[in-house]
This record gives sequence, C-alpha cells and structure tokens, in this order.
Amino acid sequence: MAEINSITTDNFSTGITRFVCISDNHDNYDFTLPDGDLLLHSGDFTRNGTEGEIETFVNWLKNLTQFRLKIVIVGNHESKRFYTRKRYKKLPVAIDELKKDKSLVSKYGIVYLQDEAFQDPVTGWKFYGSGWLSEQCKDPDEIRRHWSEIPIDTDIVLTHGPPYSILDVTSGTAYNLGCKELLKSVTTIVKPKLHVFGHVHRAYGQLKNEDEFGKTLFVNASLCDSHFRTAHLPIVVDLKKDE
Repeated sequence: MAEINSITTDNFSTGITRFVCISDNHDNYDFTLPDGDLLLHSGDFTRNGTEGEIETFVNWLKNLTQFRLKIVIVGNHESKRFYTRKRYKKLPVAIDELKKDKSLVSKYGIVYLQDEAFQDPVTGWKFYGSGWLSEQCKDPDEIRRHWSEIPIDTDIVLTHGPPYSILDVTSGTAYNLGCKELLKSVTTIVKPKLHVFGHVHRAYGQLKNEDEFGKTLFVNASLCDSHFRTAHLPIVVDLKKDE
C-alpha cells in the first residue's frame, strides 16, 4: 500500500488551488489521498471496464467529501467498450449515467468529461478532458481533429495518454508511447498550466521544461505499476490562477 506525506496550506487566504492528481488505479483503492481542493483523475479506474467496477468507482467518488470537485475522464480500460476505429459503440450504462446524471455534479461534485470543457464557477479554472488515444483512431488526421477541439483558453488538460516524449517511455525500452499530435496541440497551441495523464504506468512522475515545452507542468499520475499493483503516490499540484 502506498503511503503519502500530506502538506497543508491555507489555500483560501493565498488564492492557491490544490489539485490532487491520480490515474490508473485499476479498481484498486489501497492508497491514501492527501487533502486538496479538487481531485483530478485521468482514467483507467477499472481493470476490465465492467458495470460493477464503474459503479464501485462512482460510489468511491461520492464519499470523497474532502474535495469540492472530482473531475474525471475514462481510460482505455473503460473506453475500449466505445472508443474504437468504428467510432462509438453503445456506452456502458454506468458510463452513460456519469455523463447524463446532473445530480452527480450538484450533489457530489463529480464532473465527468468526455471530449468536452468545463469551467469551475468558483475558481474560474477551465478544464478539458478526453480519453482518446491515437491507436484508437484510423489515421493521424482523426486524432488531430480531436485535439483541435481543445479550447485555446484551457488552463488544465486531462487526457488518458501522454504527449509524445513526455513521461511516456516504458521502463527497459526506448519506445515513446505518447501522441505526437497531442504534443503539438498542448505545447504550441493551447499551452495549459497543467496537463494530467497516465496510461504508461512506469513513466509516473512530473516534468516541467520551459525551454523545450513552455510553462506547462506535465504530470503522469499513474498509481499502479505494470502488474496493476498500487505502487505510486498521488501527485499534489498547487496553482494560482493569475500566475
């Protein structure tokens, strides 16, 4: 079980929003979440994409009352049921409810993003979330069209997969698993403050390289290792809106 050292700050007085970033827990819940304002989850919250696993995840989110908002997207372990080269299949009922049930937002602060934007009315932070991976598209033009839909004024991007060359290399290989079109969109057009993703478990960590990638902080928040065991800590990011 992963342990974490929590750092507390008076976010209200400082104007800082504390984001707790996680991804790829794969139906494991043997980890501790630090305190924060908003929880960001970049998908693969199930192992097999079953209705029962999705319902377990939603119920878990409902009980996370320490976070004002929980913003989530799907990963390939959920989206393999509807993100395909043949376009959308029928959504699993539990995923469909995540998208349509407005009470999840109003009662529990659960915001599910499926190729769409959301602005937090309290802080003004603008989010965009999508679970697409390049291998789910028939050609580069298709994935390029998807990333072109990210609004240029987005502050925080959630995708399941990483951009090319950023926290995307599986240990023991020199192969980059990230998406080149996503890299172009994020680093040359949108330029968000924060980009959270997962998918490549062994590339967990965070990176900021202003010379090469601008001011965006990139976070691979995968909690599991390659054997689907909880091995990594949630990543905490403090951001101030006007900086």
